[in-house]
Amino acid sequence: MKINVIRYSLIVLLIGLAALASGRANAQHRNEIIIESFTWGMSSGLTTRISVVNVGFTDGSVRSVKTSIQLMDTEGEVIAQSDEITVGPGKIRFWDVPRDLLPAGEPTGRLQVRARILVTTDSFNVDRNRPPLAPTVELIDPDTGRTVMGFNGFANFGDIKGETE
Repeated sequence: MKINVIRYSLIVLLIGLAALASGRANAQHRNEIIIESFTWGMSSGLTTRISVVNVGFTDGSVRSVKTSIQLMDTEGEVIAQSDEITVGPGKIRFWDVPRDLLPAGEPTGRLQVRARILVTTDSFNVDRNRPPLAPTVELIDPDTGRTVMGFNGFANFGDIKGETE
């Protein structure tokens, strides 16, 4: 009787180990990249457009990535955030934020802001010196549709955090 209990316990243990190994083999590796911009000022009546272009990974491949964009004030508080945006290979996606929808800033209506882009990808080959997205910022006059100011002011690429799901 004692031998049967030991045998069955070993069988259950082996099945559990096999299931654990199978689950680890099918786990997906996720990388999170944080891209932060320099600051800029927004005046009343203007709209900020933050665009992201999916340019590909360091291994030469181009895959879809998921992003969300946050607009922060000078204290680092998030004052506006986009929904999740999927950027396909070679595609451009943008998010517009009208100044009138943001909290009050200075008495003149001007507000100093910066952007943070959170990127999630299942790629193993992510290089912090060359993230898969090329972001830009434009200030647009919605009455004329003209770009008042534009820059590629994203110089601070935060940590790349990898996790296995």
